Amino acid sequence: MRAATRTTWQAYGLIAPAGILYALFQLVPILGAFALSFTSWNGINLSRIEFTGLDNYVRLAQDELFWRSVLHNLIVAALVFVFMTVGSFLIAAIVHAGIRGGAFFRIVFFAPVVISSVAIAMLAIFFFSPSQGLINEALRGIGLGDLAQPWLGSSEWALPSVTMTYILQNFGFSVILFLSALTQVNDEMCEAAEVDGASQGRILWGIVLPTIKPIASVVVLLGFINSFRLFDTVYVMTGGGPYHASDTIVTYLYGTAFGGNQVGYANAIGVALFLILCVIALVQLRFTREKKEVSA
Repeated sequence: MRAATRTTWQAYGLIAPAGILYALFQLVPILGAFALSFTSWNGINLSRIEFTGLDNYVRLAQDELFWRSVLHNLIVAALVFVFMTVGSFLIAAIVHAGIRGGAFFRIVFFAPVVISSVAIAMLAIFFFSPSQGLINEALRGIGLGDLAQPWLGSSEWALPSVTMTYILQNFGFSVILFLSALTQVNDEMCEAAEVDGASQGRILWGIVLPTIKPIASVVVLLGFINSFRLFDTVYVMTGGGPYHASDTIVTYLYGTAFGGNQVGYANAIGVALFLILCVIALVQLRFTREKKEVSA
């Protein structure tokens, strides 16, 4: 009994440093954000922190710009799901099938992932430039000059342009995850099913997808969470403009805190974002758990 107790305390001692650091740099800031969300503060003078109760949350519920930024995040999440989940799975399947130059394509898809998102965004600005950008020049070169746009200066095209830049940078990570998942598929089982007359679609739904489901769940969850945390690409390329046309929750939070000196209200936005991410994670985990119970 004493040996077990000693082992328990040793285990607590080993995890204590990490636990203390986590509490200092994660839990304390989160609790501080919750506390500040009930105040009015300009972020400079501590003596001017004023408790306002639920005023920030009432304002948040009526804030058109906030709800517009939520809609933008939902659009980003939908595009990320289509391209970074469905699209990356298709590319991974093609590469896994053994096409020539598979290793080269792995490098090409994964290379943008290890490059700074700020550098990628700066390069994208050059591509989307209305006067000398490669996209507009390419359109003019093939006789489609009427389709040329001031991409980042257009209220209609700013958000799609930023979103596609973000997707192209992170697309390779999802491809690599799906490639690792596809290596776990039982090829012999697939061949046996094909011999028995099963169609490719049947093999896909009955053997391949159940095998890669855990990885697919991770890709979907990370895609949705990162979509709602999107900041640096938007901030560098458009700053949330023009006229908030590409604002996300985080860029709106940043502008409110550091541009408008409304730190209390910005923390209320941060709390709302935190709750949104918690709901997404809980729904995803619940969905995954139900799928496991059904399959079991």
